[in-house]
Amino acid sequence: MSDPKKKSSILIFVVDDEAGPRELLKYQVESFGYEACAFESGQACLDQLHREPVAICLDLFMPGMNGLETLRGVKREAPDVPVIMATSDDKIESAVEAIKAGAYDYIVKPIDELRLQTTLQKAVEKYQLTNQVKQLRSALKSSYSFRNIIGVSPGMRKLFAQLEKIGESSINVCIFGETGTGKELVARAVHYQNDQVKTPFVEINCGAIPDSLQEAELFGYEKGAFTGAVDSKKGKLEMADGGTLFLDEVGEMTPATQVKLLRFLQEKSFERVGGTRKIKVNMRVVCATNKNLEEAIKEGTFRDDLYYRLVVFPLTIPPLRERKEDIPYLCGFFLKKYQGEIQKPITTIEPDALEALIRFDWPGNVRQLENAIYRAMVSAEGKTVTKNSLAPEIVENPGSWPEAMAIPTVETTPGQDPGEVTPADALEETQKKPVGTASTDNGGLVSLDDAEKQAIQAALNNADGDVPETAKALGVSRATLYRKLKKHGLT
Repeated sequence: MSDPKKKSSILIFVVDDEAGPRELLKYQVESFGYEACAFESGQACLDQLHREPVAICLDLFMPGMNGLETLRGVKREAPDVPVIMATSDDKIESAVEAIKAGAYDYIVKPIDELRLQTTLQKAVEKYQLTNQVKQLRSALKSSYSFRNIIGVSPGMRKLFAQLEKIGESSINVCIFGETGTGKELVARAVHYQNDQVKTPFVEINCGAIPDSLQEAELFGYEKGAFTGAVDSKKGKLEMADGGTLFLDEVGEMTPATQVKLLRFLQEKSFERVGGTRKIKVNMRVVCATNKNLEEAIKEGTFRDDLYYRLVVFPLTIPPLRERKEDIPYLCGFFLKKYQGEIQKPITTIEPDALEALIRFDWPGNVRQLENAIYRAMVSAEGKTVTKNSLAPEIVENPGSWPEAMAIPTVETTPGQDPGEVTPADALEETQKKPVGTASTDNGGLVSLDDAEKQAIQAALNNADGDVPETAKALGVSRATLYRKLKKHGLT
């Protein structure tokens, strides 16, 4: 048995109107290594739920607010907290009623110490697991939130504004953009923005599936529908029920599959290949393509009626060559992303190397830039990415320089969260202008450092100097904000 003097930070509530049993139960809980807090009434327990107990041991029969009433109050205020009912009544009806009301377990007095310890241990594990799942879901939603898509350029700000308009709706969305611009990332942002962390996001790449298998993959099939169909199988539509179906490279869909998809969008039901039973599902459809679908309609390779069903809310991701203001931010993000993997403390990019990266026109867009930074970090011999670290084609094929853009710097701090690299929101308050266009006495240009300082100052003003609120608005941690406040002399 654990030393009762050595308590963990896990808090267990003990509720019993009788002083003797209450103190005994409190002692037993503490002897298991937990921190215990005892209450003589259900109301006193409910009043202290803000202390966030991990589990509650609750007597069933108490004057005033009885155990069942207290249990229902706990389930309303803190539904994830396991409640263990304790009573001298061993009637099965009482146990059933308590379990129906949401009790985790039911123990009869006198309480067996080993049974109590085992039950508490399992209850604590359940609570911790539930919390971990919630945190993971929250992290997942945050990871694919459009606020974490990096961009300060006018084109990306326009995209963010459109995503804001989509909000909590379930409108069908079509994402247009060249290969490597991040269409899947935007599709997932659309899905998770709608608070659908618990619902499925199912992807089907129409260009990667042989024409003969597209229908089977999308709609599923019944046993014996074709040679090799030894069992029935659900299609992507059934898997996405209640969530989002992402049709990537939708322009590659065969004419036969287009007809069947159109019928589904009209009727909200379909049949598996080889089946006759109508299957009803409900989901948002998000599609993406690097093709000009209007041209495909003229050429007769894509149905115009399907086009109007899918392209209800179009989104366009600009190619990287049209948003070069974002390259320094993307570079900073990728530097941090790969620091741990390549085991090198590379935190900066030399100015001439960054200039080469900005000038290059990136036919492969953000995906190509990410690979270029990864390669450069592997090739680098010191703590910085130099021009010699870059692939020859980047240095030898300079493109255009963005109009009115100053030469920025890129530097990350070891251990810094990649999410701390300033996304679009960080510069939202700089008079809604792209980087490098604010009016100054220096030839009309402003450095990224000055733009960052302006953004932080504006956010501070909006939050009336509240640092936690400012950090939240800018999408950075408090530690990062304090460091930047000191850097810019705003403390």
